[in-house]
This record gives sequence, structure tokens and C-alpha cells, in this order.
Amino acid sequence: MKELKELVHLISRHKRKQIEILGYNEESANRYEVMYDMIESNQIQTDDAAAEYFFGTGKNGKYIQYRNLRNNLFKRLINTFFFIDLKKPEFNNAQAAAHNCAKYAAAMRMLAARGARNSAAEIAHKTIAPATKYELTEIVLDISRYLRHHYTFTDPHEKKREKYESLVSEYQHILNLTIKSEGMYYNLIGPYIKSRSSKTWVSKMAQQYISELEPELNNCDAYWPQLHYRIILYIEKASVHDYEGTQEVCQEAINFFEGRPATTKAMLSAFYHKLIIALTLLQQYDKAEAAVEKAEELAVAGTHNWFKGVEQNLILQFYQKKYQSAYEVFKKAKSNKQFSHLPVTELESWKIYEGYIHLLEEAEKLNCSDGSKNKYKVAKFLNEIPEYSKDKQGMNIPILLIHSLFLLYRKEYDKSYDRMLALDKYASRHLKENEGTFRSFCFIKALSQIPKADFRAQLANEKAQEWLSKMSEHPLRISDTPYELEPIPFEHLWELVLESLI
Repeated sequence: MKELKELVHLISRHKRKQIEILGYNEESANRYEVMYDMIESNQIQTDDAAAEYFFGTGKNGKYIQYRNLRNNLFKRLINTFFFIDLKKPEFNNAQAAAHNCAKYAAAMRMLAARGARNSAAEIAHKTIAPATKYELTEIVLDISRYLRHHYTFTDPHEKKREKYESLVSEYQHILNLTIKSEGMYYNLIGPYIKSRSSKTWVSKMAQQYISELEPELNNCDAYWPQLHYRIILYIEKASVHDYEGTQEVCQEAINFFEGRPATTKAMLSAFYHKLIIALTLLQQYDKAEAAVEKAEELAVAGTHNWFKGVEQNLILQFYQKKYQSAYEVFKKAKSNKQFSHLPVTELESWKIYEGYIHLLEEAEKLNCSDGSKNKYKVAKFLNEIPEYSKDKQGMNIPILLIHSLFLLYRKEYDKSYDRMLALDKYASRHLKENEGTFRSFCFIKALSQIPKADFRAQLANEKAQEWLSKMSEHPLRISDTPYELEPIPFEHLWELVLESLI
């Protein structure tokens, strides 16, 4: 069902046209239209539910007639995708060109396979110019190869064959460099997808990749190799906590790609998001707010980049202690109808942010308009984050801290005593020797002084000073996206802790 949901929401968002393959006739009662509409409106969520609706009680997603219905709808949605309306705000010229050039390049190959070689050549000639302009390397290479073949066999012409021979050589080099730099990027970023814990090898590997790429890129400013290279530069700066360097790399990337025909809104906004993080941790909040506005201009509500921009803005408000503003930002994200369709790990990140929002409400730092005060279920929160709960040196840390601070604010001191002991053991087992989680280790050690101080604020603060001082000697670091480990800086959380005590 997730495949159908993905296609339905994609096609609905881009406003399918009235076409014969899958019509837009509201009076149509055929099962394809009915199923399409029910998925779009979230009336059916699973294959089993759809099978029972269409074929009766007891039928499930494996029922053969339902599988036929489901598979035929899938095929029709794929066909419909080729006709989505590209004249929408979320598409710039580069995105429209990529869609159309891919479509025409496929038509070129299919026509040639059917013997319509002259028609294929005409499509090739019309497509290669926009494909070159928008730096669609694989498409330019494929068309050049076809035209090289065409002017060798179908319409022999030596000069034209040599022209496309040269293009094949040029774009094959760009493609190889693209694949190489892309693989380097994946090697660096892949291990972070499910675990945000520190990885000390990143900086050295990034430096090695940079030294390999730089000589080749000195004579090649092609879009995709340059993009991967600049992301690797960002990772290298971030992994050694070079905030200023990170800011510089992001700004240079924005300057390099901005205005370039091939540049998409999504790519440009990604560098703005990284810039916002750096500026936030540098406490250059005015510049960060300006970058947030720029990123928002590039994104359409409900898209991946829009949610990422909203996330950066939420963190920015947290760091400025603008907690009511943070709640408004959070509410904007959660109220978007695409929120429930985010990937699992991203939804879990938003669950953690929601936990902090309700903790701040418990501390009377903000007012939620949904009347949720005293109704927030911490136990439910713990059960809703299964993936990150496994990340012992990463995202499990804020999960445990939210639980502990709720117990303090709700004056459940017996439970809090047990939780603090468990946290202390957790820190000694998973965090002590890990430089990337040293701040978390120190903060938990500070929390462990609270039961020893009999939950009295002044005494707890005195006992915790040693650990808080050590923590402050290690400022927030930009590597491994630590703002996710500390959506609210521990220094600010400690202030909240003291307010919860006697």
C-alpha cells in the first residue's frame, strides 16, 4: 500500500490533468477512481482494508482479485505520472527540464528500437540542447551515443559523428567523476541514517576524499561532481566542529550554485539548512533568521525540504529561548497534511521535539492551544520511538532526558530517584569514553546529583557544578547534527531542572 500512497500523493499534489489513462471525471464510479480517491483522502490505510472494502468481509491484501486491482491501479498511476502538470510553483526550470528530457530520451530509445530511426534522431536533436543546458549528464551521454550511432550507420556524416564522439568522451568523464564523488558522499553519510552517534573516522575519510577530488575538479565545474564535493567539504568542516568554516563552505556553495540553470530549489535549500545550523550554533541569530526566510522562499509547504526548513526554524527558536514561537513553528509542521507521510526516523525526530514542547508547557514556558496540559502521556511517548531507542550513543539520549525531566516537574520523586540511578549507569556504560557524547555524559552526571541533594535546588546546583563546568568546556558541536541530540542546549535544560526542584 505504501507504494500506492506515495504515487497518489505525488500525483494529487501536482494536479493530474484530465487524460484518458486516468481521468479526472468526478462522476466516474469505476473502482480505480474510487480507490484513488479513498487513498488520497486517507480513508484506506492498508491493503487488507482496501481488499475488504472492495471485495467483502474476510478478504485481505493477498486476495487475487484485489492484487489485480491494486497492480492495475499502480500501472495507471505510473502512466499518469508522465502527465503531471509541471507549471507549478514547486517546479523550477531545472526540474521541469529533467522530467521532460528523461521522457523524451526514453521515447528516443523506444522509437529507435521500433525502427523509427529518423523520428528518434529528431527527438535527440531537440532534447540534447536543454539536457546540456541543465547538466543532465546521463541523458546527454545517452543521446550523444545514439547520435554517434545514427551518423555512423543511418545517416553517415563524419564531422557530425566526430562531434558526438567528442561529447561521448566528455560526458563519460563527467559521469565517472559523478559516480566517484557520489560514492564518497554515500560512504560518509550512510552510517548516520539510523544512528546519530559520533563517528571519529569521518574527518580523516572526508579529508582523503577531498584530496582525491580536488585535482580533477580544478578542470571540471560540472554540476553533480561539484555538488558532492561541496557536501563532502561541509561534512569535513562539521566533523571537526569548525563552525566558521562550515558557514564559509555553505555560503560559497550557495554563491556557486545560485543562478546556475541546473540548480534546483531543493539543492539550494539544503545548503541554506546547513547554513542555518552553523549560524544557530555560532549564536548569529539575526543571520540565521534571514537564512530561514531564504530557505522558506525555496520550498513548497508539505515537501521534504519544507519540513527540513521548519525543523531548522524550530531549533533556532529553541536556542533563542523563544519557546512560544517554537510551539507555533512546531504546530505549523504537525498540521500539514503531509506530516504523517514523513519517513519513520523523521517522524521520530518530530516526536522528540513534541516531547520538549510538552515539557516546556509543563514548565509553564509556553501555552499549547490544544488543551494538552496534564494530558501528555510520557509512557506513550517512549513507545512511539522504537528506532531511535536503539541508538544508545545518539538519539536515545534526548528520549531518556525528556522522561526524567517530566518526572521532576510532576514531583514524582520516587520514580525520579530510580530513573536518575538508571541514567547514571547508562551514562557510565554508553557515553563516558565517547568524546562525541561527553556533554551528554556530564549533563546526566549533573542530574545524578539531584537525589543526593534530596531534590533541593540550591544544594543540587552546588553538587552539580563540577560536571556542569566540564560540560561547558566542551561547547555544542556541529558534527553529527548535534542540535538533534540537544534541541534545547543542556545549559538551558539545567535552568528548567532547577525550577522543578524544591
